[in-house]
Amino acid sequence: MTISDFTLLKKILRPKRIYNLYYFKPVEGFSLDSRTLKKGNVFVALKGKYKDGYQFIKEAKEKGASLIIAEREFFLDGLKIPYFVVEDSLEAIKKITRYIIKKKRPFVYAITGSVGKTTTKEMLCFLLEEKFKVHKNYHTENNLLGVAKTVFDLKDEKILILELGTNSLGEIRDLSELIFPKVGIITFIKPTHLEGLKTLKNIYEEKTSLLKVNPNIKAVLNKDDPYLRKVDFCKKIYWFGKSKDCHLYARFLKRDFKNSFFLIQDKFLLKLPLQFEGFIFNILAAILGAHLKGIPFKKLVERMNNFCRYPWGRMEMKRIKGFLILNDAYNSNPFSFKESLKIVERFPQQKIAIIGDMLELGEKSIYYHKILASTLIRAGIKYCLLMGKFTFYLKEELKRMGYKKVFHFSSHKKVAQFIKKNAKKDFLIFLKGSRKMELEKIIAFLK
Repeated sequence: MTISDFTLLKKILRPKRIYNLYYFKPVEGFSLDSRTLKKGNVFVALKGKYKDGYQFIKEAKEKGASLIIAEREFFLDGLKIPYFVVEDSLEAIKKITRYIIKKKRPFVYAITGSVGKTTTKEMLCFLLEEKFKVHKNYHTENNLLGVAKTVFDLKDEKILILELGTNSLGEIRDLSELIFPKVGIITFIKPTHLEGLKTLKNIYEEKTSLLKVNPNIKAVLNKDDPYLRKVDFCKKIYWFGKSKDCHLYARFLKRDFKNSFFLIQDKFLLKLPLQFEGFIFNILAAILGAHLKGIPFKKLVERMNNFCRYPWGRMEMKRIKGFLILNDAYNSNPFSFKESLKIVERFPQQKIAIIGDMLELGEKSIYYHKILASTLIRAGIKYCLLMGKFTFYLKEELKRMGYKKVFHFSSHKKVAQFIKKNAKKDFLIFLKGSRKMELEKIIAFLK
């Protein structure tokens, strides 16, 4: 996005001090990362958790940055580039983001929920991109910086799909005020990020704050979720779920070893190329969201049958060294854990469960880990291999219930060594844990 008028940029950012105005040239977009900065970009210097953006100002200048925005003077001697000193770099980012949205006026979809945001985003993009130019978050860049970076990269796309994440109260509303969504999609309200959000009621309030910024927003909500059924403050609510009183509903038909089959609206056959039918909620959310842009359900279901962009680490199945690997290690919370184990339970093979900590559950962390024990036993797990701080409590609970083949490990490599020594070919190996546990490293050691 080109801003050739210095007065306009000054009006947007309201800097405290301006240096080197003589060198001002029209700016071509904005960047938060000197590594990906393009010639003509404005470089916004941020002090991060691990690195200070100020140390990359010279690099940004050498790459052709047109302007520096920072909270203090730095490297000014001989810089020969316009330099804005602002009160708060994060606030500057918000102002730029808000301006771009207002100027380009894309049709904005915002997606949030305790689980399934990224999958729903990928599905919605797939459904819409056949007819429209679409821009979306990269992977799970769903906080302020991720959303801003996505908006900064917006070109001539008419539709913008943004996944919104949170781990503290107020984040979703702040993000929504920046992007002013036309459609808000909420997948589930479940116990995640309790460390910051504390209670399910707070999670509900936080997620549904997405719907309170634009009074004319179209809300796409999961009617099978007991919390979301409480939403009654939107003028336009479109429900998806498994009952016929929804605007879009699905009925499970059958499954085979590779696929699950559903009937949409009692008319259209949908083949889900996975055993995990929980993805049906993401599919319904995406189809209903895309339908609001005028695409018929029949056409959307037909296109959905060709979807193959399931994000990495979500019930991903592969064979390695004779083992059947079921990798669901992208993230974990009590709800998704139990849903995944329902699928594991169906497989006839002998099973090994590799369980890592479920993080950000706050004061209920011990409780939520202990209650997994009965679910694991019911799933017929032969060996339960644990990693992390909170899984010690799961180990104690399993032993209290008479389950003996549970072991705790301090490294990914030791888990892999145990499997190689004790497991036979055709064992099913199920991995589930929070992202920081990096359980996928065990797969690498098995190769």
